[in-house]
Amino acid sequence: MWEIRPARWPQDRARLASLDTGFVTDRIYRVVTADLGFLLREERVDPPLRKTYDPLTGEDLERLPFTLVVEDDNAVVGFAAAGDIEWNGRVHLWHLYVAPERRGLGIGRALVEQALAHARRLGARALYVETQNVNYPAIQFYRRLGFTLAGLDTSLYDPHGPGAGEVALYLVRDV
Repeated sequence: MWEIRPARWPQDRARLASLDTGFVTDRIYRVVTADLGFLLREERVDPPLRKTYDPLTGEDLERLPFTLVVEDDNAVVGFAAAGDIEWNGRVHLWHLYVAPERRGLGIGRALVEQALAHARRLGARALYVETQNVNYPAIQFYRRLGFTLAGLDTSLYDPHGPGAGEVALYLVRDV
């Protein structure tokens, strides 16, 4: 049975590096410009898109005030990290990852519930997250948990880097 606990630094640093934070999807949201706005259009992709990321490193994560690790049988199978309350009354959920073989078991939901509780303790009005338009599974996950689209940024990712062609989507949920 998995268990959520506060991250222990620096001990968890190496263990977090082994967590697979990538995803595979056969659908994305294409962002279409429309006059003074944008439209998100669901599209199938064939072959499926496989997105991988560099391993998590603990040094930047250690600065965040809210970091949780999910362990199961001595293996790290999940991680979440959030910031402090910001000037506008929101808390940013910077990281949320569940090992691919453990997705769909309630780990992600439990981590989001803990992040919401963290935001409430701080007196925040909302919890927000950024993800990519191609991360269809994450977008659907957040929507199931009551998050709504709050905006997007077509210039956040380096057009010459690993996120070329992707658009940042911001989702928010009242706490």
